[in-house]
Order: sequence, then structure tokens, then C-alpha cells
Amino acid sequence: MSGDADQIVRRLAAQIDGFADADLTLRAGVVPMASPMYQGVDAHAVRLSLGQKAAWARVPHQDAALFCDPATLIAAADAAGKAGVGPQVLAMDAATGALVMEDLSATHKVGTLDRLIDPTVRAAVINARKTIQAGPPLPRTRSVFSHVAQLAARMMTAGSALPPDWAWMADNLRAAGEAIASAGADSVPAHGDGNASNLMIGDAGAVQLVDFDMAANMDPYEDLGSFLAEAHAFDQEAAETFEMFHGSFDQRLFNRSRLYGVADDVRWGLIGAVLAASSLRRDLEFLKYSEWRFLRARFAMRDPRFEERIRRV
Repeated sequence: MSGDADQIVRRLAAQIDGFADADLTLRAGVVPMASPMYQGVDAHAVRLSLGQKAAWARVPHQDAALFCDPATLIAAADAAGKAGVGPQVLAMDAATGALVMEDLSATHKVGTLDRLIDPTVRAAVINARKTIQAGPPLPRTRSVFSHVAQLAARMMTAGSALPPDWAWMADNLRAAGEAIASAGADSVPAHGDGNASNLMIGDAGAVQLVDFDMAANMDPYEDLGSFLAEAHAFDQEAAETFEMFHGSFDQRLFNRSRLYGVADDVRWGLIGAVLAASSLRRDLEFLKYSEWRFLRARFAMRDPRFEERIRRV
């Protein structure tokens, strides 16, 4: 943990009853890893302990400026905590997006893909996402398509190499984005990140959402699509989770969700590529993570159903 993050956490801890003590102990909460599992990368995770009391703190890393808006992160995390689908926020720093939250480590474990096979867990994930979507609007509104365009422009401005087939990928995403825009979409507050490690799962399948770096007002099927891309390689399984979310199967909205999932893969491919070129953390395999997300997007775009999805959203 950096010295700056340590100071921020101690300042926030001083605002919480029972933690304003010189004997407060801070320990690294998560070992950052970009591949094979993406976790603990976007923020300094810290466990606070004082006697029998414990809490978790999260201070966004400077690399997270690529996608994180501190005000939106705090608003979304606070709303989730109050709604019971995220850890309760105990203290916050609006300038940095730093949070101190209740400690879930005794009752929940970080989500993994194997846990998402359980329909009870998936239903809990869907319920948590829908709860956020029914909450108050967030400060930021953003679509994955506009974010992809911003990231690609940043890479070109910085002189970083885009993938050799970038023109083809960009054309496919442009067609998908235009089709969805023509069909019309609602905008709701959303978690926005389908990564399994952003879930805390209890032994009985209860789910809490964490890490709101990607939160924004967006199409609810964009929020769903990022989760479907993470949880389901095949449409038959994805359709079951879609029905949990929508209440019934709708081919057009399912197609929309799947297109959003492809766009999300491209976005994270770009984020990984930018960080591989610019991050000071050379020990993290950003490029490996980037290539994996691009690869999954390419497979989806080469699937004959991709063009059909675009025509039917």
C-alpha cells in the first residue's frame, strides 16, 4: 500500500466510532492480479483492525482514472450499502473515491466463475443489480460504446498500437451501437461491471456487489450484458440468466445484451492495452488480460449470430 493511500485510510478511519485510535492496524487486503483473475487491480485494498473490530478500505489507484469517476463510485457504493446489496459505507472521501466499508470477510468470499454455475447465486446477482437499477440516478451517464471510442482515441493520441484488426472491430461495434441507439434504450443507475471478483458471495448464496468503478447511468441491458459475458460462454445458459432478469425470454433484448457483452470485452481489452503501455506497475500482466478480452470479442464477432443480433435488437 502506498504512503498516500495509508494516510487517506487513516484519515477516514478517524471519522468512524471505534477506529480513531493510534493502535489501528492496516494490512493489505488483496494481492493485485491482472491474470488469470482480474482482482485488486483498480484500488489499494486495505483491512483495518483494532482489537476485535475490523473494516475494509478501498482507495482507487491512479490507473483507475481511465474509467473511474470518484463521485459516481461513492454515490453507487453508498446506495448499494443502504439498499442491502453492498457493504455498508462507514466513511468516504469524495475527492479520491476512497471508502471504508463494513468487513464481509467472515461471512462472504470473493466471487469466482464456478460459483456462478449455481442458479441461486446467479439469481442473487440479478436481484442485486436490479436493486441498484431501481435506485437514485448517479452523477455520471455513460455507454460502453462512447467509452470504447474515448479509449481508442487515447491510444492513438499516445502513439500506442491498436490491434492489427482494430478497424474491423471498430466497424462491428459501430454497427452494434447504431442499431441499439435506433431501437432506443432506457437509462438507469447500474453497477456496470460483470467481473466475478466484484461479487462477495455468502455460503448460502447471498450476494453483495463491490467495486463500483464502472458505475454509471446506462441501459439496464448493458449492465446485464457485462455479467452474461463473464458468466456464460454459451447462449443456452445465458438465456436462463436473461429470463431471471427480464421475467421472460425476449430475443431482441437478449441480442442487445449479448452485443453489449462483446463491447465490454473490447473496452477491457483497450483498458488493459493502455495500462500495459503506461502503468508503473510492471509486475501486473495487463497485456495478457487485454489479449484475452480481445480474443473473446473476436470469437463473438466472427460468430454468424453476431450480424443477426445487430439486425434484431
